[in-house]
Amino acid sequence: GVDYYCKDPTLFANPDCILSNSNCYGVTISEHVIMVLLMLLRHMPDYQEVVRNRGWENQLPVRSIRDGEFTILGTGNIGATVAERLHAMGAAKVTALSRSGKAKEPVFDEVLPISELNSILPQVKGLIMALPSTPETIHILNRERIALLPEDAYVINVGRGTAIDQDALVDALNSGALAGAALDVMDPEPLPQDHPLWSAKNLILTPHISGNLTL
Repeated sequence: GVDYYCKDPTLFANPDCILSNSNCYGVTISEHVIMVLLMLLRHMPDYQEVVRNRGWENQLPVRSIRDGEFTILGTGNIGATVAERLHAMGAAKVTALSRSGKAKEPVFDEVLPISELNSILPQVKGLIMALPSTPETIHILNRERIALLPEDAYVINVGRGTAIDQDALVDALNSGALAGAALDVMDPEPLPQDHPLWSAKNLILTPHISGNLTL
């Protein structure tokens, strides 16, 4: 990520030296996205609670990736690889947003400029966030934008925790204004023991492991 460079450009003062791990994490992070997306669509957090209490409720409504429409914030390697996986599983449409409204990879059905985010959020059912932490992306999903999402929408963040107003997300989840979320990144990390995210409803938390891969 570019986090450290944004905080202190002198860390990489040599203009002839560019260090990048671009294209290293697309496969493993996209698999993580598909995993948690399916868990949310198939109500796995609810069913885990049912089973934990030795219950037998099995009629919760299930949605599918097939024929679904999904929106990705970030058109880099991670976002593009997620789009590939979604299409492979039958997604009807994958829309992406970037600063320029363009993308290098031709895997998206539509690419819009980030300036149109507010206008499309009311129709978004699955929002996947794969953004770096920059001054422009901090709280890009703020309280006002979370309120624009439909009640049956899901949010997945595998970019940086700073991209979401976490207090607003907790409020939306606990009130039922949002169907569910999956966060692999938080702010701060590690998450403090008393943080309200731990007890938020319909939330899948993982400790920044979506990029892990054992070879």
